[in-house]
Parts: sequence; structure tokens; C-alpha cells
Amino acid sequence: MLDVMLYLVSWFVVPPWSAVGWGMLGICVWVINRLRYPWWHSSDTMDGKTVVITGANKGIGLETAKDLAGRGATVILACRNLHKATAARDAIVRGGCRGQVEVAEVDVSCMSSVREFAKKLEGRQVDVLINNAAVADIPRQLTSEGLELTIATNHLGHFLLTHLLMDNLKTTRGRVVTVSSVGHTWIKEVKGLDLEGDLQFQYDRPLATLELYAASKLMNILFTKELHMKLHGTGVTAYCLHPGIVNTDIFNVMTSRVWYGLFVKLFVWAYAKSSAEGAQTTIMLAASKELQDVSGKYFVDCKVAECSSLAKDEGLAKKLWEISERLVQLQPHEQTL
Repeated sequence: MLDVMLYLVSWFVVPPWSAVGWGMLGICVWVINRLRYPWWHSSDTMDGKTVVITGANKGIGLETAKDLAGRGATVILACRNLHKATAARDAIVRGGCRGQVEVAEVDVSCMSSVREFAKKLEGRQVDVLINNAAVADIPRQLTSEGLELTIATNHLGHFLLTHLLMDNLKTTRGRVVTVSSVGHTWIKEVKGLDLEGDLQFQYDRPLATLELYAASKLMNILFTKELHMKLHGTGVTAYCLHPGIVNTDIFNVMTSRVWYGLFVKLFVWAYAKSSAEGAQTTIMLAASKELQDVSGKYFVDCKVAECSSLAKDEGLAKKLWEISERLVQLQPHEQTL
């Protein structure tokens, strides 16, 4: 709110055509945001625990891996690119950590790849699953399995992976942490989820790629809400979160757009958190001992927050769950919930 007030006041104090004036204002906003963003200060350890993080070779996922490995956890970097994952692991180890760091190959947009990955973890201890991998603002396209790529990456792959690792998580009374976004609020109507079209999103209109991303992030919250209901009595807990606007590679495509790329660059520069700042809520949800009996909540800046009315719709969550089961072709032996 303070930064919004600064902009309003600046209209009367700083000439709109003054590049220097607006530059100074931008610096002020940047400094205020640095002071405002919370940092999770806790000595809670993860000794003896195993954490699986998708998309952990960069950005929020990498910073989360660094922190949890530093707390003593065995962290599995579950990534599409093994070369980058190995480089990330080596960087974490060089930086010093009490825990172990492993790499594993998985493409969460490909259900067969998810199944292969999960099979390798059969019988292994898994205390925390962090559904982190995501793409944004990419053109609509279908995977080789006939699924829309953004939806497959951001929702369906994690939906399936959670099912396949659920027996592991039940054994440890573990946690499922899913990274969503405030972008979920951009979807105002049920039809924005394209449930009747099997999540194919076969439309062509301005900002359609951003709408796809927003829909996938709303699916993350609906998935968490329904997962929480199905986990009753198992001891497993589920959380979702908005990490904040974070300056990661996810903005690369957006900033290359001809007509709104410059605006995105300026916005990211002034408002975006660093990857380490953006990882704080994920780290808290994975490691905090105080959250053992909390489940089904949406978090922002390390505290429970309100999500949109659509995200609270229990009937919508159930319908999405049923459609997701069919699209990932969930088999009887994979019905762990």
C-alpha cells in the first residue's frame, strides 16, 4: 500500500516526463520492498528428512533446495535437464550443507516421465514433496500425450506425482507443498478453467497465454483444497502458496514481448523479490514444526492469506480432480487417495 501511495503522491511532485524523477521513485519503491518482504528466521532443522523438489535447478526451487539441505535434509532435485540439475547440486555442495543433494530426471509435463521417476522412489523415504516447476506465458501447444503444455507442467504432472508418492508420504506423515500464484485471481469465471474442453484451452485471444498460466495457478489451489479433504486421517498435510513476484527465468518470455515487454521489465525491477526472498514461504511450509497440524491453507509472505472465491469452491475442486484423474489416466493401483 505504501508504494501505491508513493506513486499517487509522485504524480504531483515528480513531473511524469522526468526520467530522473521516475528513476528515483523506482529506487525508493525497490528499497521499501526490500525492507517489507519477510524472511523466515527459524532454526528448525530437517535432519533425517528427505525432500523432493521439482524444477529445483534454478530460481525459487534452487534457493529452497539450498536452504533445506543446509538444515540437514536429503534433497532430491527433480529436474527435466540433468546437466543443469547436476550443476545446481555441485553449487549447493560447494556452498556447504549438512544434508545430501541428489539429482533425478523428470519432465513433469510428460506423464510417462513422472511415472518413471516415481517408480525409482518406490520404497524410499519421502517427507516433503514440493511441487515447484512451472512455465508461464508460452504459446498454447500440446504435448506428445495430447495435453496442453502449460496445464500439464503446472498442474497435471504434479497432480499425478502427488498420487504416485502418496504411499511414501503416508509412511512419514509428510507434507505436500504446491507453488501457486496470486495470478490465480485473474480467472473470474468457471469457464476460465475450460473444464468442459478437457483443459485444452482451444481459443485465440489477446493475453491468452497469461490466462493459461492464471488458470493453471488456480488449479494448484483447487488441487490443494481437495487434496486436504482426501488426506483426512492420514497425517499428511497439504499447503499452497504465492511466493510473491519473483525475478526468475519465468519472466524471460514475458519480457521479450514487443508491446508489453518493457513494462514487465520495469515492473519486475521495481517490485520483484530475489529468488531467495521468494523461496521463504516455501521453505517455511516445508520445514516449520509449527505447521504440523495445519493443512489446506493458502500462504503469502509466510502467513495464511485469502485466495479468490473460485479457489474456495469445493464443487469446482472436486470436478477438476475428476477431470485430472481422467486426463493423466490414473490407474487403479495409482489410486492412493
